Amino acid sequence: MNIFAIGDIHGCLSELTLLHKKILTHEKFDVKNDLLIYLGDYIDRGLQSKQVIDQIIKLRNNKIKIINLMGNHEEIMIDFLFNKKNNIENWLDFGADQTFKSYNIEVVDFIKDGFKDHIIDSLRNKLLEEMNNDHIDFFKNLELTYSTEKYLFVHAGIDPKKNLKEQVKKDYLWSRSDVFFDKDFKSEKIIVHGHTPEPNIINNSNRINIDTGCYFSGKLSCVYLNDIDDSRSFISNI
Repeated sequence: MNIFAIGDIHGCLSELTLLHKKILTHEKFDVKNDLLIYLGDYIDRGLQSKQVIDQIIKLRNNKIKIINLMGNHEEIMIDFLFNKKNNIENWLDFGADQTFKSYNIEVVDFIKDGFKDHIIDSLRNKLLEEMNNDHIDFFKNLELTYSTEKYLFVHAGIDPKKNLKEQVKKDYLWSRSDVFFDKDFKSEKIIVHGHTPEPNIINNSNRINIDTGCYFSGKLSCVYLNDIDDSRSFISNI
């Protein structure tokens, strides 16, 4: 099995479409056996969050093997939608306005009178109305990690002060530390992650960061891995 892991998309549909085309026509891609792993942050900032989810669901319906991990942006959305938190002010700081627009909702129409719970309940209900069941299921079934013998795939990374069994949700979704980012970082497995945008892919012996800041750089990146021979190569939409 080959693994193709894709970094933070953030509503950038055209970049994802081009990257998907390169992956699915890659000389090493085997539709029956290979796996696409998305490292989270499908939504916010970019203009087409809804359409990004549509495209991923379409691939899955076409029998492509897919693992969808949760990002910190999805955690905020899930708290808003399903845990009924009034966290919209925080979410807006993360680029939620563009996500709502992709579902044909203008947030300002709701919050012009403030952020009281009954107003936010109306906004939440409107978003749920605009989502179909496939989208609701998508967000409800995101995974925190995916692991192979050699690799651990997560959104943000890990807390390097703890072993892998001690990591918690916050570590996987929000981690950023100088020790983790150090080129000499060591771990029980090679950590493949996104979350922290870099101009280019970080390809260290024990850490691979494939977030190349698509929503501002236009570059969406993917790492191609083979768990048997340790080979690594990289693909982008550009």
